[in-house]
Amino acid sequence: MAPTRSLLAVVFALLVVLSAVPLAAAAENQVIGRPDLSLSVPDNRVVPGEATTIQVLVVNDGVLVRGGPERFTTRVTTARATTLDIGDVPGLDIETESVAVGQIPEGVVGPVDIDVTVPEGVPPGRYELPVTVSYTYTGVVTYDEEAPNDNPRFNDRSVTRRLSVPVVVEERARFRVVDVETGVQIGDNGTMAVAVTNVGTELARESSVQLTSANGDLSFGGVATAESFVGSWRPGETKTATFPVNLVDDAELRDYTLTGAVTYTDTDGIARTSNELRTSVRPLAEQSFSLSDVSSTLRVNYEGRVEGTVTNDGPASISDAVVVFEPTSANFDAGETEFAIPDLAAGDSAEFSFDVEVSSAADPGSRQLSFAVQYENEDGDVRTSDPLTARIDVAPERDPFTVEASESTLGAGDSGRLTLTVTNAEEETLSDISAKLFVDDPISSSDDEAFIDSLEPGESAEVTFQISTGGSTFAKDYPVSVDFEYDREDGTTQVSDSFRLPVTVEESSGGGLPFGLIVGVGAVVLLSAAVVVVRRR
Repeated sequence: MAPTRSLLAVVFALLVVLSAVPLAAAAENQVIGRPDLSLSVPDNRVVPGEATTIQVLVVNDGVLVRGGPERFTTRVTTARATTLDIGDVPGLDIETESVAVGQIPEGVVGPVDIDVTVPEGVPPGRYELPVTVSYTYTGVVTYDEEAPNDNPRFNDRSVTRRLSVPVVVEERARFRVVDVETGVQIGDNGTMAVAVTNVGTELARESSVQLTSANGDLSFGGVATAESFVGSWRPGETKTATFPVNLVDDAELRDYTLTGAVTYTDTDGIARTSNELRTSVRPLAEQSFSLSDVSSTLRVNYEGRVEGTVTNDGPASISDAVVVFEPTSANFDAGETEFAIPDLAAGDSAEFSFDVEVSSAADPGSRQLSFAVQYENEDGDVRTSDPLTARIDVAPERDPFTVEASESTLGAGDSGRLTLTVTNAEEETLSDISAKLFVDDPISSSDDEAFIDSLEPGESAEVTFQISTGGSTFAKDYPVSVDFEYDREDGTTQVSDSFRLPVTVEESSGGGLPFGLIVGVGAVVLLSAAVVVVRRR
């Protein structure tokens, strides 16, 4: 009996052991898998001379070796704490060094931005951009099949993989402004020439250069944007586009920023817009002039001359220029208001003069005269300068002659000569001088005109008139007047004001009774004799 019991005990223990092994194996299970990461670039094309952003998608094609509960299958196929470290590419400037992506489940994550600058001159072609991908994941999850949430065990691993992203540097037309020239001055309009070079590697067809001004002081014919067609454009070729330019009067003398682009058709017939063009243009200063050495011989009721010097202060040369006199008063009259001057380079000067008549209504004193310069600019357009002013003095009215009586005395009832000394008081020669004498009773004249051929400045000549007085004239001074008609050097004929002079009448020097008294007495005697004769009859 005892051996039997011992045998039963052994058998029971063995059954217990044997039954325990399969029970433990059936209670535990495993989920096995891994993430499988790759990089995808939807658009990897770049152009030399541009900074661009390449957008990279991270693709996770998770690999599941042994399945199980979804949360465990998701864990083993998910990359965690993922980072992308960007390497260098010879010829390209990689601006992004590292990007933290984080958790990447199965599917697509991104885009991840990688900033790349492609220098000018980089040859077209395919370049490989190295990317090191680092992440962790759970390779195996061990769990209790009957109680999977009770303390599952995770086998985590860290992985570093070296991948690459293809970057294609395209053959593309690309453009750069190499020169800007304009002779346009502030307050003027003209043209601007912009030289642009195709620095790319592809032919551009049907090309147009477009420019925009961001400042309203500078415009293209009154608008902010203008376009100039230049046609086909080979790599390395420089073309010049011409634009109309306007600058307002109060524009600042500084550089003005211009931006734009080239629109063209590539060799595949696709319409494209180039890289941005950026440049600046500096206009010339406003054309200016100055006056110097302005003088005049103007005086009231006289035609004098205004003279001066005008200087082209630049910055540009001028041609077909005239100085324009702009009278500011009705008392100033210039027969000619324009005086032609020669072509003047910047810094050159020319003299000018105007004959100006000042009316008798004018007042003497200081006066401001206004001038302007009218000229053609370098484009052949007629322009007028700002007013140029100068001060001159208008002298008081002055007689053209001085007249003195050198012989002007005669006795009562006598005849004699009136001799006058006439002197030219002007600063020019006067000619064809006709003198006219005017007398009143008791002075009379049978010869009241005289003539002088010419008188130079300061020169004198005598003129003589025949005058007489009645016998009954009282002894005293009597006024006579004389005026002159004469020609100036410019051919104009003028008449002077009248000059009043005294003629002195003295008593007769015979010692008897005055002639008038004798005549009176004689008349009385004759009358008495006539009465006596009548009575005797």
